[in-house]
Amino acid sequence: MAAAAESIGSRMTDAERERADAIMRGWFAFNVEALELETACNKVLDSIGRKAADVIAEEIGVDHDLIGGRNEEFGRLLADAVRTYHMQLPYQHQMNDALIKEQLKTIEYVQEKGIEAEYIGHDVDSMKEIFEERRYWIEQTGDIALALDAITTPTCFRNLTVAEGIEFNEDRTSISWVSPYKRILEKGWLRNIWTGVTEQYIHDKWTIPRMEGYQHHFGVKFVVDPWDEASRIVKVTVHPAE
Repeated sequence: MAAAAESIGSRMTDAERERADAIMRGWFAFNVEALELETACNKVLDSIGRKAADVIAEEIGVDHDLIGGRNEEFGRLLADAVRTYHMQLPYQHQMNDALIKEQLKTIEYVQEKGIEAEYIGHDVDSMKEIFEERRYWIEQTGDIALALDAITTPTCFRNLTVAEGIEFNEDRTSISWVSPYKRILEKGWLRNIWTGVTEQYIHDKWTIPRMEGYQHHFGVKFVVDPWDEASRIVKVTVHPAE
C-alpha cells in the first residue's frame, strides 16, 4: 500500500505556517468583501464609466467623450482597479502586477537557459514591421522623437510603468521612468522565486539590448543611461544615427 503523501504543512516551520495562516484568513475575508464590491459595481457599470469619464474630461478641460461611449467597459475596468487597490495581502497590489510577473517568469527562464541573445533577437525581429512603418513617419517629418514615441506611447508600455511615474523632456527626445520591478522581485525573493533576477540584470540584459536592436528599425540611435541603484531611474534618449 502506497504511503500517504507528506502534507505541505508538516514541511513548514512554525513561522511559515503562521504567515500562511494569516494570509489565508486575510484572503478569505478579502474574497468576501471583493465579491460584495464586484456585485455592487456590476449593477452600475455604465454609470460608473460615464460619470468617471465626464469628471476627468471636466477636470482637464476638454469637451469631447474621452472613452468613445464605451461606458460599461470603462466602468468594468475602474471597478477592477478598485478591487486591485483594495487588495492588501500578501502586499499592496498595483495595476501592473500581472504584467511584471509574466515578464519576470520569462526573463528568469531566459536567464536559466542562457538564451538572452536569442530571445532579444526574437523580440527585436518581431517588432520590425511595426517600427519600420514608424521610420517612414520619421523620414517624412525629420522628427526622430517619433522613434521614442513608438516605444513608449503604446498602452502596454504605460500599463507597465505608469504607476511609478514617467517623465519626458520638453522636445520628447528623452524619457525616464522608475523601474517597476523592485516591489514584485522582492516579494518573489522571499519565496525563493526568480532569485537570480535583479533590476540591474533586467536593465543590462533586457532593456539596453532591446533598445540597441530597435534603433536599427528606426534609423536612429538610442542611448540608455547606466543603471543607478539609488534612483532606479531608467532614462532613454534618442539621437540621429551615427
